[in-house]
Amino acid sequence: MKHKIGLAFLLLLAAFLPPKLYGQENILINLAPVDGLDLTPDNIFQYQIQSGLKRSSDALIKGTIRYRNSDMRISYQFSYTLQPGINIIDTRLISPRFTYSSAALKELFEQYKKLPEGIYEYCVSVQPDYHSTEIAHNTFSECLYHKSADVFLINLVDPEDKARIYDYHPMLTWTVNYPFAAALTYRIRVADIKKGQNVQAAIARNNPVYDERNLAQTGITYPLYAKPLEKNQPYAWTVDAYYKGILLGSAAPWQFTIIEDSLLSGIPKDPSFVDISRETGKYSLYAPGVLKLKYDLQELKTDSLTLRLLNKRQEPVPLKDSVLHAVYGDNRFIIDFKEHQPLKHLQPYTLLIQSQTGSVYRILFKYVNPELLK
Repeated sequence: MKHKIGLAFLLLLAAFLPPKLYGQENILINLAPVDGLDLTPDNIFQYQIQSGLKRSSDALIKGTIRYRNSDMRISYQFSYTLQPGINIIDTRLISPRFTYSSAALKELFEQYKKLPEGIYEYCVSVQPDYHSTEIAHNTFSECLYHKSADVFLINLVDPEDKARIYDYHPMLTWTVNYPFAAALTYRIRVADIKKGQNVQAAIARNNPVYDERNLAQTGITYPLYAKPLEKNQPYAWTVDAYYKGILLGSAAPWQFTIIEDSLLSGIPKDPSFVDISRETGKYSLYAPGVLKLKYDLQELKTDSLTLRLLNKRQEPVPLKDSVLHAVYGDNRFIIDFKEHQPLKHLQPYTLLIQSQTGSVYRILFKYVNPELLK
Protein backbone atom coordinates (compact mmCIF):
# COMPACT_ATOMS: atom_id res chain seq x y z
CA MET A 1 0.00 0.00 0.00
CA LYS A 2 2.83 2.39 0.89
CA HIS A 3 4.56 1.68 -2.41
CA LYS A 4 1.38 2.57 -4.33
CA ILE A 5 1.07 5.89 -2.47
CA GLY A 6 4.72 6.75 -3.16
CA LEU A 7 4.41 5.94 -6.85
CA ALA A 8 1.23 8.01 -7.15
CA PHE A 9 2.98 10.98 -5.51
CA LEU A 10 5.93 10.79 -7.93
CA LEU A 11 3.61 10.62 -10.93
CA LEU A 12 1.66 13.64 -9.62
CA LEU A 13 4.92 15.59 -9.06
CA ALA A 14 6.17 14.76 -12.56
CA ALA A 15 2.92 16.07 -14.04
CA PHE A 16 3.56 19.52 -12.57
CA LEU A 17 7.25 19.75 -13.54
CA PRO A 18 8.08 21.66 -16.75
CA PRO A 19 8.77 19.35 -19.69
CA LYS A 20 12.37 18.09 -19.93
CA LEU A 21 13.47 20.21 -16.95
CA TYR A 22 15.43 17.34 -15.56
CA GLY A 23 17.35 17.04 -18.81
CA GLN A 24 18.21 20.74 -19.27
CA GLU A 25 21.95 21.46 -19.43
CA ASN A 26 23.47 24.68 -18.14
CA ILE A 27 24.36 27.78 -20.12
CA LEU A 28 27.25 29.92 -18.88
CA ILE A 29 27.71 33.62 -19.71
CA ASN A 30 31.30 34.86 -19.59
CA LEU A 31 31.47 38.65 -19.15
CA ALA A 32 35.21 38.68 -18.49
CA PRO A 33 36.06 40.18 -21.93
CA VAL A 34 34.15 43.39 -21.03
CA ASP A 35 34.94 43.44 -17.31
CA GLY A 36 36.80 46.64 -16.46
CA LEU A 37 35.98 48.33 -19.76
CA ASP A 38 33.85 51.41 -20.31
CA LEU A 39 31.00 49.99 -22.36
CA THR A 40 30.42 51.40 -25.84
CA PRO A 41 28.31 50.32 -28.82
CA ASP A 42 31.48 48.71 -30.18
CA ASN A 43 32.21 46.39 -27.24
CA ILE A 44 28.90 45.86 -25.45
CA PHE A 45 28.41 42.44 -27.13
CA GLN A 46 31.98 41.21 -26.65
CA TYR A 47 31.09 38.48 -24.18
CA GLN A 48 30.96 34.71 -24.58
CA ILE A 49 28.10 32.24 -24.08
CA GLN A 50 28.92 28.60 -23.43
CA SER A 51 26.04 26.32 -24.30
CA GLY A 52 25.85 22.94 -22.61
CA LEU A 53 23.09 21.86 -24.97
CA LYS A 54 23.87 19.08 -27.43
CA ARG A 55 21.98 20.87 -30.21
CA SER A 56 21.53 24.34 -31.61
CA SER A 57 19.01 26.55 -29.87
CA ASP A 58 17.16 29.74 -30.74
CA ALA A 59 17.86 31.91 -27.68
CA LEU A 60 16.54 35.26 -26.51
CA ILE A 61 19.43 37.37 -25.22
CA LYS A 62 18.82 40.47 -23.10
CA GLY A 63 21.21 43.01 -21.63
CA THR A 64 20.69 45.87 -19.20
CA ILE A 65 22.89 48.66 -17.86
CA ARG A 66 21.47 50.03 -14.59
CA TYR A 67 23.02 52.92 -12.67
CA ARG A 68 23.14 52.78 -8.90
CA ASN A 69 20.87 55.30 -7.14
CA SER A 70 19.59 56.54 -10.47
CA ASP A 71 16.82 55.85 -12.96
CA MET A 72 19.25 55.83 -15.89
CA ARG A 73 19.27 52.57 -17.79
CA ILE A 74 19.97 51.07 -21.20
CA SER A 75 18.39 47.79 -22.29
CA TYR A 76 18.53 45.64 -25.40
CA GLN A 77 17.35 42.28 -26.65
CA PHE A 78 17.85 40.13 -29.72
CA SER A 79 17.48 36.52 -30.84
CA TYR A 80 20.52 34.38 -31.55
CA THR A 81 21.13 30.80 -32.61
CA LEU A 82 23.39 29.20 -30.01
CA GLN A 83 25.58 26.30 -31.02
CA PRO A 84 26.91 23.69 -28.60
CA GLY A 85 30.09 24.92 -26.94
CA ILE A 86 31.44 28.47 -26.81
CA ASN A 87 29.55 31.15 -28.75
CA ILE A 88 31.02 34.57 -29.58
CA ILE A 89 28.32 37.01 -30.65
CA ASP A 90 28.65 37.88 -34.32
CA THR A 91 27.27 41.41 -34.48
CA ARG A 92 26.71 41.05 -38.22
CA LEU A 93 23.98 38.49 -37.54
CA ILE A 94 21.97 40.39 -34.93
CA SER A 95 19.54 43.30 -34.92
CA PRO A 96 19.36 44.34 -31.27
CA ARG A 97 16.46 46.50 -30.13
CA PHE A 98 17.67 49.13 -27.65
CA THR A 99 15.60 51.11 -25.17
CA TYR A 100 16.88 54.10 -23.16
CA SER A 101 15.66 55.91 -20.09
CA SER A 102 16.11 59.26 -21.89
CA ALA A 103 16.81 60.65 -25.32
CA ALA A 104 19.95 62.38 -24.02
CA LEU A 105 21.34 59.06 -22.79
CA LYS A 106 20.69 57.56 -26.23
CA GLU A 107 22.58 60.39 -27.96
CA LEU A 108 25.45 60.12 -25.51
CA PHE A 109 25.85 56.37 -25.99
CA GLU A 110 25.13 56.01 -29.70
CA GLN A 111 26.58 59.23 -31.13
CA TYR A 112 29.47 59.91 -28.74
CA LYS A 113 30.05 56.36 -27.44
CA LYS A 114 30.19 57.52 -23.84
CA LEU A 115 28.46 56.54 -20.61
CA PRO A 116 27.71 58.87 -17.70
CA GLU A 117 29.89 58.96 -14.63
CA GLY A 118 28.86 56.58 -11.85
CA ILE A 119 28.65 52.95 -10.81
CA TYR A 120 26.50 50.73 -12.98
CA GLU A 121 25.52 47.08 -13.17
CA TYR A 122 25.68 45.29 -16.52
CA CYS A 123 23.58 42.13 -16.67
CA VAL A 124 23.13 39.69 -19.56
CA SER A 125 20.51 36.93 -19.60
CA VAL A 126 19.98 34.05 -22.02
CA GLN A 127 16.72 32.15 -22.51
CA PRO A 128 17.30 29.13 -24.79
CA ASP A 129 14.52 27.63 -26.93
CA TYR A 130 12.31 30.61 -26.12
CA HIS A 131 9.97 29.81 -29.06
CA SER A 132 9.39 26.22 -27.99
CA THR A 133 6.30 25.18 -26.04
CA GLU A 134 7.68 21.75 -25.21
CA ILE A 135 10.98 22.70 -23.58
CA ALA A 136 11.29 24.49 -20.23
CA HIS A 137 12.11 28.17 -20.63
CA ASN A 138 14.95 28.47 -18.16
CA THR A 139 16.76 31.80 -18.01
CA PHE A 140 20.49 32.03 -17.27
CA SER A 141 22.06 35.35 -16.28
CA GLU A 142 25.32 36.95 -15.22
CA CYS A 143 26.17 40.47 -13.97
CA LEU A 144 29.20 42.66 -13.36
CA TYR A 145 29.78 46.08 -11.81
CA HIS A 146 31.83 48.91 -13.23
CA LYS A 147 32.64 52.49 -12.26
CA SER A 148 32.66 54.96 -15.11
CA ALA A 149 34.82 57.99 -14.29
CA ASP A 150 36.35 60.50 -16.72
CA VAL A 151 38.51 62.53 -14.33
CA PHE A 152 41.25 62.78 -16.94
CA LEU A 153 38.99 64.40 -19.55
CA ILE A 154 38.35 67.55 -17.51
CA ASN A 155 41.24 69.33 -15.82
CA LEU A 156 41.54 72.41 -13.65
CA VAL A 157 43.96 75.07 -14.86
CA ASP A 158 44.02 78.17 -12.67
CA PRO A 159 44.58 78.83 -9.80
CA GLU A 160 47.18 76.10 -9.73
CA ASP A 161 46.86 73.37 -7.12
CA LYS A 162 47.90 74.62 -3.64
CA ALA A 163 48.30 78.14 -5.03
CA ARG A 164 48.66 81.05 -2.61
CA ILE A 165 46.91 83.99 -4.20
CA TYR A 166 46.04 87.56 -3.31
CA ASP A 167 42.84 88.02 -5.28
CA TYR A 168 39.57 87.65 -3.39
CA HIS A 169 37.78 87.22 -6.72
CA PRO A 170 40.11 84.93 -8.68
CA MET A 171 39.51 83.77 -12.20
CA LEU A 172 38.77 80.01 -12.07
CA THR A 173 39.52 78.21 -15.34
CA TRP A 174 39.54 74.62 -16.61
CA THR A 175 39.92 72.63 -19.82
CA VAL A 176 38.12 69.63 -21.32
CA ASN A 177 39.15 67.28 -24.12
CA TYR A 178 35.80 65.74 -24.96
CA PRO A 179 35.29 65.71 -28.75
CA PHE A 180 31.84 67.20 -28.15
CA ALA A 181 32.95 69.87 -25.66
CA ALA A 182 30.80 72.50 -27.37
CA ALA A 183 27.66 70.60 -26.27
CA LEU A 184 28.63 70.51 -22.58
CA THR A 185 27.70 72.64 -19.60
CA TYR A 186 29.57 72.86 -16.31
CA ARG A 187 29.02 73.05 -12.59
CA ILE A 188 31.65 74.67 -10.38
CA ARG A 189 31.91 74.13 -6.63
CA VAL A 190 34.13 75.86 -4.06
CA ALA A 191 34.18 74.66 -0.44
CA ASP A 192 36.29 75.54 2.59
CA ILE A 193 38.72 72.92 3.88
CA LYS A 194 38.31 72.25 7.58
CA LYS A 195 41.17 71.33 9.88
CA GLY A 196 42.32 67.77 9.31
CA GLN A 197 40.50 67.40 5.98
CA ASN A 198 42.05 66.67 2.64
CA VAL A 199 40.82 68.33 -0.52
CA GLN A 200 38.75 65.32 -1.63
CA ALA A 201 36.86 65.12 1.67
CA ALA A 202 36.23 68.87 1.73
CA ILE A 203 34.64 69.00 -1.72
CA ALA A 204 32.59 65.85 -1.04
CA ARG A 205 31.30 66.63 2.46
CA ASN A 206 31.30 70.37 3.11
CA ASN A 207 28.59 72.78 2.01
CA PRO A 208 30.00 74.85 -0.85
CA VAL A 209 30.59 78.56 -0.40
CA TYR A 210 29.98 78.87 -4.13
CA ASP A 211 28.02 76.48 -6.33
CA GLU A 212 26.89 77.39 -9.83
CA ARG A 213 25.45 75.22 -12.60
CA ASN A 214 24.78 75.46 -16.33
CA LEU A 215 27.94 77.35 -17.17
CA ALA A 216 28.66 77.30 -20.89
CA GLN A 217 32.21 78.65 -20.70
CA THR A 218 35.36 77.04 -19.27
CA GLY A 219 36.11 79.82 -16.81
CA ILE A 220 34.45 82.24 -14.44
CA THR A 221 35.52 84.97 -12.03
CA TYR A 222 34.53 84.29 -8.43
CA PRO A 223 31.37 86.41 -8.28
CA LEU A 224 30.43 89.19 -5.90
CA TYR A 225 27.16 87.45 -5.02
CA ALA A 226 28.94 84.36 -3.68
CA LYS A 227 30.02 84.04 -0.06
CA PRO A 228 33.15 86.22 0.35
CA LEU A 229 36.40 84.32 0.49
CA GLU A 230 38.45 84.71 3.66
CA LYS A 231 42.16 85.33 4.10
CA ASN A 232 44.28 82.32 5.17
CA GLN A 233 41.35 79.93 4.70
CA PRO A 234 42.20 77.04 2.34
CA TYR A 235 39.52 76.28 -0.25
CA ALA A 236 38.85 73.23 -2.42
CA TRP A 237 37.30 73.54 -5.85
CA THR A 238 36.27 71.29 -8.71
CA VAL A 239 34.24 71.32 -11.92
CA ASP A 240 31.70 68.78 -13.20
CA ALA A 241 30.86 68.34 -16.89
CA TYR A 242 27.31 67.59 -18.06
CA TYR A 243 25.74 66.58 -21.34
CA LYS A 244 22.09 67.71 -21.35
CA GLY A 245 21.85 67.22 -17.60
CA ILE A 246 23.77 63.92 -17.52
CA LEU A 247 26.97 63.93 -15.45
CA LEU A 248 29.93 62.88 -17.59
CA GLY A 249 32.83 63.42 -15.22
CA SER A 250 34.48 65.58 -12.59
CA ALA A 251 37.89 67.15 -12.35
CA ALA A 252 40.25 66.05 -9.61
CA PRO A 253 39.76 68.77 -6.94
CA TRP A 254 42.47 71.36 -6.27
CA GLN A 255 42.96 73.83 -3.45
CA PHE A 256 44.00 77.46 -3.08
CA THR A 257 44.52 79.90 -0.19
CA ILE A 258 44.20 83.67 -0.15
CA ILE A 259 47.06 85.41 1.66
CA GLU A 260 47.77 89.02 2.47
CA ASP A 261 49.89 90.86 -0.04
CA SER A 262 52.24 93.26 1.75
CA LEU A 263 53.54 94.52 -1.59
CA LEU A 264 50.23 96.14 -2.48
CA SER A 265 50.70 98.96 0.03
CA GLY A 266 53.75 100.21 -1.88
CA ILE A 267 52.21 100.13 -5.35
CA PRO A 268 50.74 103.44 -6.55
CA LYS A 269 47.26 103.41 -8.03
CA ASP A 270 48.34 105.98 -10.62
CA PRO A 271 51.85 105.02 -11.81
CA SER A 272 54.23 107.24 -13.71
CA PHE A 273 54.97 106.93 -17.42
CA VAL A 274 57.75 104.52 -18.34
CA ASP A 275 60.27 105.83 -20.87
CA ILE A 276 60.47 103.10 -23.51
CA SER A 277 63.98 103.99 -24.69
CA ARG A 278 65.48 104.20 -21.18
CA GLU A 279 63.81 101.23 -19.45
CA THR A 280 66.40 98.51 -18.74
CA GLY A 281 64.48 96.21 -16.37
CA LYS A 282 66.68 97.26 -13.44
CA TYR A 283 63.73 98.40 -11.33
CA SER A 284 60.54 96.48 -10.54
CA LEU A 285 57.61 97.80 -12.51
CA TYR A 286 53.96 97.23 -11.68
CA ALA A 287 50.97 97.82 -13.91
CA PRO A 288 47.91 98.48 -11.70
CA GLY A 289 45.33 97.85 -14.41
CA VAL A 290 47.23 99.97 -16.94
CA LEU A 291 50.73 100.41 -18.25
CA LYS A 292 51.80 103.96 -19.09
CA LEU A 293 54.44 104.40 -21.79
CA LYS A 294 56.47 107.40 -22.90
CA TYR A 295 58.19 107.57 -26.29
CA ASP A 296 60.29 110.56 -27.33
CA LEU A 297 60.58 110.66 -31.13
CA GLN A 298 63.24 113.10 -32.41
CA GLU A 299 64.69 111.61 -35.59
CA LEU A 300 61.51 110.91 -37.58
CA LYS A 301 58.26 112.68 -38.17
CA THR A 302 56.24 109.51 -37.52
CA ASP A 303 56.89 106.03 -36.24
CA SER A 304 54.90 102.84 -35.66
CA LEU A 305 55.46 100.75 -32.55
CA THR A 306 54.49 97.09 -32.82
CA LEU A 307 53.63 95.42 -29.50
CA ARG A 308 53.89 91.79 -28.38
CA LEU A 309 52.90 90.67 -24.90
CA LEU A 310 54.37 87.49 -23.35
CA ASN A 311 53.44 85.72 -20.12
CA LYS A 312 55.89 84.21 -17.61
CA ARG A 313 56.29 81.13 -19.85
CA GLN A 314 57.11 83.42 -22.76
CA GLU A 315 53.85 82.48 -24.47
CA PRO A 316 52.08 85.20 -26.48
CA VAL A 317 49.09 86.93 -24.91
CA PRO A 318 46.66 88.57 -27.35
CA LEU A 319 46.42 92.36 -27.31
CA LYS A 320 43.46 94.40 -28.51
CA ASP A 321 45.72 97.13 -29.89
CA SER A 322 49.05 95.77 -31.12
CA VAL A 323 50.31 98.89 -32.93
CA LEU A 324 50.93 102.37 -31.51
CA HIS A 325 51.36 105.38 -33.80
CA ALA A 326 53.88 108.03 -32.71
CA VAL A 327 54.62 111.50 -34.08
CA TYR A 328 57.58 113.81 -33.68
CA GLY A 329 58.09 114.90 -30.08
CA ASP A 330 56.81 113.52 -26.78
CA ASN A 331 54.28 110.67 -27.13
CA ARG A 332 52.25 109.24 -24.22
CA PHE A 333 50.35 105.92 -24.42
CA ILE A 334 48.15 104.14 -21.88
CA ILE A 335 47.58 100.39 -22.37
CA ASP A 336 44.46 99.32 -20.51
CA PHE A 337 44.80 95.67 -19.51
CA LYS A 338 41.89 95.67 -17.08
CA GLU A 339 39.15 96.61 -19.51
CA HIS A 340 40.37 95.04 -22.73
CA GLN A 341 42.80 92.25 -21.81
CA PRO A 342 42.48 90.93 -18.22
CA LEU A 343 45.79 89.60 -16.91
CA LYS A 344 46.62 87.50 -13.85
CA HIS A 345 47.26 89.31 -10.60
CA LEU A 346 50.95 89.71 -9.67
CA GLN A 347 52.10 87.57 -12.57
CA PRO A 348 55.16 88.71 -14.58
CA TYR A 349 54.77 89.80 -18.18
CA THR A 350 57.08 91.07 -20.90
CA LEU A 351 56.04 93.73 -23.40
CA LEU A 352 58.16 93.67 -26.56
CA ILE A 353 58.12 96.88 -28.58
CA GLN A 354 59.61 97.18 -32.06
CA SER A 355 59.87 100.51 -33.82
CA GLN A 356 59.56 101.12 -37.54
CA THR A 357 63.33 101.55 -37.73
CA GLY A 358 63.94 98.10 -36.21
CA SER A 359 64.78 99.10 -32.62
CA VAL A 360 63.48 96.64 -30.02
CA TYR A 361 62.57 97.53 -26.42
CA ARG A 362 61.62 95.22 -23.54
CA ILE A 363 59.35 96.31 -20.69
CA LEU A 364 59.25 93.84 -17.77
CA PHE A 365 56.38 94.31 -15.34
CA LYS A 366 53.98 92.58 -12.98
CA TYR A 367 50.27 93.08 -13.42
CA VAL A 368 48.28 94.23 -10.38
CA ASN A 369 44.53 94.03 -9.98
CA PRO A 370 43.68 97.67 -9.19
CA GLU A 371 40.63 96.62 -7.15
CA LEU A 372 42.99 95.13 -4.55
CA LEU A 373 44.88 98.39 -3.97
CA LYS A 374 43.75 100.22 -0.84
